[in-house]
Amino acid sequence: MSPTWLTPKFISQLEALELSIRWVRSGNTLGGRFPINRRGSSIEFADYAAYSAGDDIRSIDWNLYARLERLFIKTYHEQIELSVELIIDATGSMGLPTPEKFERAKRLAVSLGYVGLAGRHHVRLSWVTPGRVTASPWFHRRSDLARMAEQAQPLHAGGQVAFDEWMRRAAAALRVRGGQAVVITDGMVPPAELFRALHTLLVRNLEVKLIQVLTPQELHPARLLRGGLLVDVETGRTHQLAHSPAELERAVAEHNEGLARFCKRRGIAFAQHRLDESLETFVLKTLPVHGFLE
Repeated sequence: MSPTWLTPKFISQLEALELSIRWVRSGNTLGGRFPINRRGSSIEFADYAAYSAGDDIRSIDWNLYARLERLFIKTYHEQIELSVELIIDATGSMGLPTPEKFERAKRLAVSLGYVGLAGRHHVRLSWVTPGRVTASPWFHRRSDLARMAEQAQPLHAGGQVAFDEWMRRAAAALRVRGGQAVVITDGMVPPAELFRALHTLLVRNLEVKLIQVLTPQELHPARLLRGGLLVDVETGRTHQLAHSPAELERAVAEHNEGLARFCKRRGIAFAQHRLDESLETFVLKTLPVHGFLE
């Protein structure tokens, strides 16, 4: 049984969407709905391409060679099923300043996962947590929605782990290669650490996308923090807050802008989700604008 927030109306709206896919490389399965062109024999003829060293000589069109005296091979359409990795930050900062932030991140992952299932792609959830790498099984059908939501529901945010170190372990343990990866996080990690984590996915032939989930208070911390001793929820380290409200606001803005700039330079779709924007509005209206859905 699906949770109450997954209303029949919202599910129907999700079914009308598709994952926005710019390119596909390795790690995908034939038989889906997303078309790509490949050299060699397959399902449906697409076009001719100039022969190059290493191409299968059985694909050469010898009749065309007889007319043009140049070698061309046939290319074909193939329908593939995309492997979609939904990676949710479950470290301590995701539970603050309100547990609603992590709850929203989980609901967002399930919503995107269902769009993938409706598109006949394979979907898997994984969680950035301390200890061993934790992930769901692969989901394949629309009917897996309730099971996917159940997998995410019991989880709670807590603990600390280096984002880049977790991503290296996860990429190996989960045999991540090819397809699409959507990382959902508050971005409250050292930028270089997050950038290295995203690079780990890029070099494994994934189309990477990043969603930053934040509360309004985190975007304007000076309204909450005026000074004093702060305790890092993940590391336990203490920090003396000596910034002026303007300096604090500027530091947070520069951090978030740095994430957006990095993503733009690397061709990573980026969107920021504030909790004062409803989940439905963000998924149905904001994400299509930012290249996540169509």
